This record gives sequence, structure tokens and C-alpha cells, in this order.
Amino acid sequence: MGPPPIGCMGMMQEFEGRRKLCPALEKLKDEHLALAEQMNELVHLANNLKATAEPTKRKKGLTELHELASSFRAELEKHSRREEEDLYPLMANYIEREMGPIAVMEEEHDLIHESLMSFMRIVEKEKSEPVEIEAVHTHLLKSIEILMEHFFKEESVLFPMAEYVLSDAEKEQLRVLFQA
Repeated sequence: MGPPPIGCMGMMQEFEGRRKLCPALEKLKDEHLALAEQMNELVHLANNLKATAEPTKRKKGLTELHELASSFRAELEKHSRREEEDLYPLMANYIEREMGPIAVMEEEHDLIHESLMSFMRIVEKEKSEPVEIEAVHTHLLKSIEILMEHFFKEESVLFPMAEYVLSDAEKEQLRVLFQA
């Protein structure tokens, strides 16, 4: 067996076959599943809204969509904070934060936040003027597409990388932080 692999590519080769994650990283992955269920519900509501022509039902559908989207956004922000305030700083002890996977994830968090806020603004306009349902539907689907790609990157690259580079003590520190 030769010398250990060097750099990110070496890390990728080293943990490529590993899928088991520590409890803290599993918690983040489980949160992705819960958020994905909420996203499915949002898409279902948006599809129903798009198919509804009657103004009273549309108004009720928009209200319901707004309430669910607000709840979803709050859960997503809590999840993102765990990553940005707890996971990423620990990983930055081992990999570059300004470039590479952490920087990409942080940029995507910003993009997702902006996309969801744009969606929310369109839905909130409904209170003062008629909303173009197609715009609501399009913005929601765009936000969800970005988010699903983001989750995939975290689960296939970032979380396995964290499992590889973090010490047992750091993984325990994350577990305790995530319980709080």
C-alpha cells in the first residue's frame, strides 16, 4: 500500500465507499428528509393552486401555501444555522473555508434564502393585488430544485468529508450542540 492520498481528491477516494455517518451528521441528513417531505407538500399545494380557477379557492390556497412555506422556511433556517455555525467552522480547521465545498454550500444557502424570499414576496403580494399563479408555481419549483441539488451535494460530498476529517471529540461536540 502506497502513501496516503493527499488533498480533497485523496479524501474523496479515501471515504468514497464509506456511508456510515456519526449521529450529528445523521441528524442533519434526517432533517433533509423531513424538509423534503415538506417540499413535496408545498409542490402539491402549488400544483392544486395552479389547477384552481375559482378566486375564493385560489385565495384560500395561497394563504395555505404561504403558511406552509413560512413554517418550512423557519425549519430550513434552523437547519442551515446548525451547518453554518457548528459544522462548517469545525470543518474549516481541515479544509479551506473561502474556497471549496464549504464556500459552495454557504453560497447555495444564500441563493436558497433569496429564492425562497422571492417566492414569499410574490405570495404576499396577493394581499394587495392579484397574483400570477404561474409565477408563484415557477418560483417555488425553482427554490425546491436548488434545495434538492444542495441536499444531494451535502449528503454525497460534504457529510462524508466531515465524517472523514472530524475527530471523534468534534463529532461528539456536534452531537451535543445539535441536541440543544
